[in-house]
Amino acid sequence: MTNSAIADNSSPITTDRDRALSGCKTLSVGGADGWEPITYIEENGRQSGLGIDILRAYADAHGIQLELRLDVPWNRSLQMLAKNELDVIAGAYFTAERDRTFIYTQPFAYDDVMIFQHRDNRFAVNGLHDLIGYRGARPQGGSYGDHIDKFAEQRLDMMYSPTGNNIFKVLLNGRADYVMLGLYDGMANIYRDKLVDTVIPAETPIARNEVHLMFSRGSACVRHIKNINILIDRLDEDGTLDQWTKNHLMKYPTENGS
Repeated sequence: MTNSAIADNSSPITTDRDRALSGCKTLSVGGADGWEPITYIEENGRQSGLGIDILRAYADAHGIQLELRLDVPWNRSLQMLAKNELDVIAGAYFTAERDRTFIYTQPFAYDDVMIFQHRDNRFAVNGLHDLIGYRGARPQGGSYGDHIDKFAEQRLDMMYSPTGNNIFKVLLNGRADYVMLGLYDGMANIYRDKLVDTVIPAETPIARNEVHLMFSRGSACVRHIKNINILIDRLDEDGTLDQWTKNHLMKYPTENGS
């Protein structure tokens, strides 16, 4: 994208002197709880996810301490990132509005945006236009990219539900005809809440969004982004990202039981 704030991989940091000049001693990390496998808090309180894995691998190799703040609500995390009170969000979609405020790494994952329905109130969904005339719900404060966000605002009847593990309640109590949610996030909620026979994703995703690390422009750690991009490339090429993703999803069965 022209004039995008996604950093490229040219001229990476290569010397201890450059790292010292960056002033990045601690990396404070926010993110969305409950977004498996990207960022989430385990039942034992451990803050985890693929975005955390990448940042931890980089921090460990460069003597940087991680300060994990997934307990901070999503909207508050974005406000803190804008004020340079957080260094990075460990997983976010790209939007033009955010691109004007923050700096992205290259993508490290992809997330299908799905429509979830009650099995007794299903209708055909092949695209966004099929949602017109129905009442929908989506997480409060989340973005599914510029196209979906704009279409939803202008054309869809949409309520915004608090993020967390109970978003499908609006389907169970009949307040909504569908929920718009990332595939992994939605399936994790379905299996966690034992709704396998009740809530069903439509077959066709309405979008496939790239997931990036998103840095504060004022962070002392932004000079590391080029090297983080190099790390993401290496982890992708050697299969590590795929393996880490599988590790995070192992506790939830897939639709075909494998």
